[in-house]
Formats: sequence, structure tokens, C-alpha cells
Amino acid sequence: MLFVLIQINKLSLISVSQSYLKDGGTNASYFQNAGSTIMSWNFWSFSFYILFFTVGALMLYSTLYQSKLVPRWISVWGLIAAVMLLAGIVVEMLELLSGFPAGAKELIYAAPIAVNEMVLAVWLIVKGFNPSALEPDSGDLSVPAQSSSSLKPV
Repeated sequence: MLFVLIQINKLSLISVSQSYLKDGGTNASYFQNAGSTIMSWNFWSFSFYILFFTVGALMLYSTLYQSKLVPRWISVWGLIAAVMLLAGIVVEMLELLSGFPAGAKELIYAAPIAVNEMVLAVWLIVKGFNPSALEPDSGDLSVPAQSSSSLKPV
């Protein structure tokens, strides 16, 4: 939902640009401030969107690692990629690497998790979950069988 709002908010830049053109270029600082405010809102909302995404990815891949539903290498790769993305967005929010081109930084941070999710999708389509991980353990959660003598008719 947040991602949709971010994209819709970008469309408001069109309205600001059209208003600027209708105004004939006067009050340029007003329109520059409005545009800067919209771009800042887009940056921060997208940053929080990525933060929420990485928290979800960390929960997913840690669950997959513990349950052994997929090979461990996919889960470990996902955990490392999610941590990289989380570190990258924190670096972006704190503006620590301002000398690098914007697109290059996002590509470095986002590429590992993007490729990992595609590999996970193909793995699940082709191989599915690990069947042995789906079988219940013999002693953990099983319900003890009742003997027929303990069942009394009402």
C-alpha cells in the first residue's frame, strides 16, 4: 500500500510542473520548494518501505532456515542479502555515501535480494518445499493414542 502511495505522490510533480508553466515562470522558488518537498516525501517514504520490506525478509528467511523447508544456502543467502539491503538503506538515509551515483548504490544493495527471491521462486516452482521438513516429528507434538478401554459410552 505504501508503495502505491509513493508512486501516486510522484504524479503530483506533474501538477506542480503544469502550475509552474501556467504561472509563466514567476514565483519559481515557490515551485522549487513544492517540488523539493514532494521529492523529499518520496525519498523518506520509500526508505521506510524498504525498511519494512527488509524486516519481513529477515523474518521469512530466518523461518525458512529454522524449518529447513528450502535448502539452507537459499536461506543464508536471503539473510545476508536482507542485511545488505538494510545496511544500504540506512546508509542512504544517513547520506553517508553521497559521492557515488544514486543508481549504482541501489543496484549494489538490492541486486542480491532480487536475485535471491527469483531463485527462491524458481526453486519452489520446480522442487517445492522439502517433504521431510513437513513430516511431524515422532516425539514433539504427537497426541498419545487412547486405548479403547478408556473410552466410555455416554
